[in-house]
Amino acid sequence: MNSTPGRFLVVANAYPATDAIYRNPFVHRRVKDYQAAGLDVEVFAVGPAVPRGYTYVYDGVTVHVGNVAEYGSYLDEQPVRKVLIHFAHDYMLEPLRARHRDIPVHVWVHGFETEQWHRRWFNLVDDPVAIRQTLARRDTLYAPQLDFLRWLFTTTELDVTVIQVSEWFRDHISEPDVGAQARQSLVIPNVIDTDLFPYREKDAAARTRILAIRSYASRKYAMDLTVGAIEILADHDFFPNLQFDLYGDGPLRERLTARIAGLPNVNILPTFLRQEDIPGVHAEHGVFLTPTRFDSQGVSMCEAMSSGLVPISTDIAAIPEYVQHELNGLLAAPESAEGVAAQIARLYEDPDLFLTLSAEAAASVRRQCGPEATTSREVELITS
Repeated sequence: MNSTPGRFLVVANAYPATDAIYRNPFVHRRVKDYQAAGLDVEVFAVGPAVPRGYTYVYDGVTVHVGNVAEYGSYLDEQPVRKVLIHFAHDYMLEPLRARHRDIPVHVWVHGFETEQWHRRWFNLVDDPVAIRQTLARRDTLYAPQLDFLRWLFTTTELDVTVIQVSEWFRDHISEPDVGAQARQSLVIPNVIDTDLFPYREKDAAARTRILAIRSYASRKYAMDLTVGAIEILADHDFFPNLQFDLYGDGPLRERLTARIAGLPNVNILPTFLRQEDIPGVHAEHGVFLTPTRFDSQGVSMCEAMSSGLVPISTDIAAIPEYVQHELNGLLAAPESAEGVAAQIARLYEDPDLFLTLSAEAAASVRRQCGPEATTSREVELITS
């Protein structure tokens, strides 16, 4: 381990607190792993609109909150060995460019911050006004952020390493949309807490208990395909033997679920589960229904796989990087409710396939996304 003095500073746009546990909890999980590895690490949540800085402790982590000037003062006054940035913005780099070019920087790219305007096309299809407004601004929408990312990927002013969560996202979205390859980059998936999501061996009956945990705030999550698959299956003789539990809420929920709301074996649960409650729900189910239109990894899917649920998702975006069809899950063609329904039916008709996929789903997530494959690599990287 390098003996360079100073702590590691994690910089993000937001961080969990006792009264706001959902603010980037995946960043907190990394910080706890860094602490467990013996790293001296603090967090700075920086926002231009913060009127006055303050500090609090959350789950053993010291968190500073402040505006750009206060963030710059922290860098001026504290010995910082490396800066570790999530959801990079130009104001997070300015004090480093101005006064601290000797501090190496690691930047995690999570998704939307590097995407061109058209990547979320599916959220516009029902809104002609939004389509016209977006097309009118297509040459300038996101342009400042993408210009900044292009500089970040290619700069020689600072020692920057870019970490991305999937090869697909790096090769097909991030670098093409930014218009540059990162000078220093690597792929490390988001960690899956395999202790929180332990593998519990499933029995064959679990294939009839089907779970979805999705937001209804965006068409990205393809709940229309889930609903369409349930409607198709409702015409099959075995449909009464299935149970669907659909957790989640959002502005699209009532419209999307109206057609299946009266089915006796479909439970529409308009609530968001706390992470600590999800493992218990996983234990009661055997199939995780997670079609999508766009994912850089699919963290909730990987968590379900860790628990031994068989994922049924879509052969699109980064999903095949984590779900190999007929090896550790099943994939349907994009935009195909019929394909989703067919995969559910296939598991019902083939309990041996279900059991094989369940065991391999859990094993493959541990190999690819467990702590040894993810945060252990991050610790090795940032301490080198």
